[in-house]
Amino acid sequence: MRLIARDLADKALALVLGLFLLLALFRGGNTDLAMTFALMGAIILLLLFVVQAVLALPTVPRPTAPAGTFIAALFLLLVFGAVSLISVDSATWLRLPGRDAYAEVAGLLAGPEFSVKTLSLSIDPFGTTRALLALAPCIAIAIASITLSRNSLLRVLGVFMLMATFEALIGLFQLGFRGASSVFVLDYAGHSRASGTFVNKNHYATLLAMSLPLLIFRAAGQFSLFSNRSVTGSLSNVWWGIAAAVVAAALIASLSRAGVLAGGIAAALAIGLCVTQQRSRSRKALAVALVIAALAISLAAITGLGQLIRSVSGGALDGGVSSRWLMNTHTWEGITTFFPLGAGLGSYSIAFQRFQTPQLLGFVEYAHNDYLQLLFETGAVGVIVLLLLALSAALAARTFWVARSKEQKLSPALACYLGALAFAIHAWFDFPSHIPAIAVVATLLFSASMNANLPGLARRIVSNPVDAPLLRVARPHPQANPTSASTT
Repeated sequence: MRLIARDLADKALALVLGLFLLLALFRGGNTDLAMTFALMGAIILLLLFVVQAVLALPTVPRPTAPAGTFIAALFLLLVFGAVSLISVDSATWLRLPGRDAYAEVAGLLAGPEFSVKTLSLSIDPFGTTRALLALAPCIAIAIASITLSRNSLLRVLGVFMLMATFEALIGLFQLGFRGASSVFVLDYAGHSRASGTFVNKNHYATLLAMSLPLLIFRAAGQFSLFSNRSVTGSLSNVWWGIAAAVVAAALIASLSRAGVLAGGIAAALAIGLCVTQQRSRSRKALAVALVIAALAISLAAITGLGQLIRSVSGGALDGGVSSRWLMNTHTWEGITTFFPLGAGLGSYSIAFQRFQTPQLLGFVEYAHNDYLQLLFETGAVGVIVLLLLALSAALAARTFWVARSKEQKLSPALACYLGALAFAIHAWFDFPSHIPAIAVVATLLFSASMNANLPGLARRIVSNPVDAPLLRVARPHPQANPTSASTT
């Protein structure tokens, strides 16, 4: 009975986790209503996790080193944001790093018209509150993703891959029916591009880029998603290959230069790993791969490859690069001004204005570099968070290296890691972590690559293949010849 209840809790956890993916269908989840539902979902996720943990006692596995490090980084951000909402008197506030420039505003607020005698540590407490509301679901998703069973997590990943394919088809239809209605296609700068259900083409491109490694691995028959079979059918592999080609074409049709770069690197690594692993396979698989690649190239050529090439050739790229460079320079000035306290989580759009020069036109809401913006807002804490994230990624990469095997199929956890890598690359050029749907997917993928079943990876046998960890290595049976150990 206890096992049945634990299995039901696991399935419920996977169901709620899968529902988070639907945020992408509502302007990337970047609406107040979507944020409210996301917070409610986070509470439900945490409650289900507690139920699952209680039912599993005393066999709850300890989190792996990379997973624990990742969770610690997210919790540190959460604590910092909460502390940033603490209020202090105006005199103390003005003595904090970078706050003296607001003396006139603080004096005005302290006057009889407003009588504001205390100020929060964060320059923009409203922005900090919104950032915390977006961060809380990511923590719940990370905890859920590292504790789900193999089967449940693969089904959630399958839903994500189907959703990415659906988004890609929407983007291609937008181009196919261009000019029919502004509802179906967004026009700007004299051309149209695919954006799916997103307002910003770059966020749409990030979603597609993160899905490509999983789609490529699945098309290569490395794992199955909705069944327990260890061998995938050739027809299903072809269908998933077509899905990968459609997603690749839609990614190019988005005309997001940074998104195509991130997706291209992740896809190239995924293809290289599959080719290496399948080197001894039949020529039939190679022929299918070539056909799928030709389909992707043909679709890309039709949908926007020419426009993408023009956007990175000649002087078309100069304007964007110069404005980003100027933005990064001003952001760095703010980092040094507010260090080590930072301006406050979610305060960038308000605090950056004092550093903006006339050469940088318009209202700058995000830094277009998530790493610099994190340092701008969180100061020394941001440095620690980035170090923890880098350590988590390095520990996970080391795990994959130790578990490598030419004889066995590639792990879906590795595909998740490559998908998260695409997000990390794009974060250098844009602000994907500030879009709820993208942050949810990135958290899911990175956490899935460090699933809680990973501890003892090279030391224990997984007895149940259905609930086996995403990445596993078997050890020899006690009665077997020690030299006969093999990777499973």
